[in-house]
Amino acid sequence: MTDTASSAAQASLPLFYTNPVPVHAERHKDWKVKQARSFAYAAKTHAVPVVLDEVPALQAAYPLVFSVGENPGLVALVGLRADENLFVGEDGTWRQGFPIPSYVQRYPFILIEVPDEKRMILAMEEDAGTVGTDGELALYEDGKATPQGQEILNYCMAFNNSAQATQAFCTELQQRGLLIEQRADIVTPGNRRLSLSGFRVIDEQKFNALPDEVFLEWRKRNWVGMVYAHLLSLGRWQNLIDMMKDREVPAAAE
Repeated sequence: MTDTASSAAQASLPLFYTNPVPVHAERHKDWKVKQARSFAYAAKTHAVPVVLDEVPALQAAYPLVFSVGENPGLVALVGLRADENLFVGEDGTWRQGFPIPSYVQRYPFILIEVPDEKRMILAMEEDAGTVGTDGELALYEDGKATPQGQEILNYCMAFNNSAQATQAFCTELQQRGLLIEQRADIVTPGNRRLSLSGFRVIDEQKFNALPDEVFLEWRKRNWVGMVYAHLLSLGRWQNLIDMMKDREVPAAAE
């Protein structure tokens, strides 16, 4: 954890973040992480970024798809409407029994780059729902980072490393033309028709036609397993439909 202040700004901030500031021994000397956090910050999104390390755990719960554009990313779909996360309840809790994506757990912390110094420093969103002077796990003690503070830094560093590996995987899929756009047309339990677009999936036929040497290289990098996990995850749409039913029934009763 660094004591160096920074005015580093990002042209476009990542999902959930609006004004992350460097974690500083003086500014945050009395700040603590809350053990019972609120996930309200994630309630208004239907997709969150995913890294390869967690794909085996997440594929059983969420459809895992790829974003559109020249630099595709891997995301978990957590809702069927753009402003609704079906896994976050009105009380801010994450739906029990489902793994929480690392990107969601990392918040409010994040590594930001100091361009002039070519290094990364730990920053955080000063979100009262996750951290504050009324939390339980201190970031600093006697001006030094606590074990909890160091663990947060290590978590963010590991996440960044995995994110880079994930981007390499996505870039390879893009360059080999394996990603195809798809649209999901869904009829909800309340007979509402929803059309979800703006995402891509791996073309299984093209994947199976990869040259043997490419397939062997991907197997060494554990990418073959990631492809199969992604394809399996596409059977999780029913999870989202069932959760929408849970919300629509109480609303209809009201």
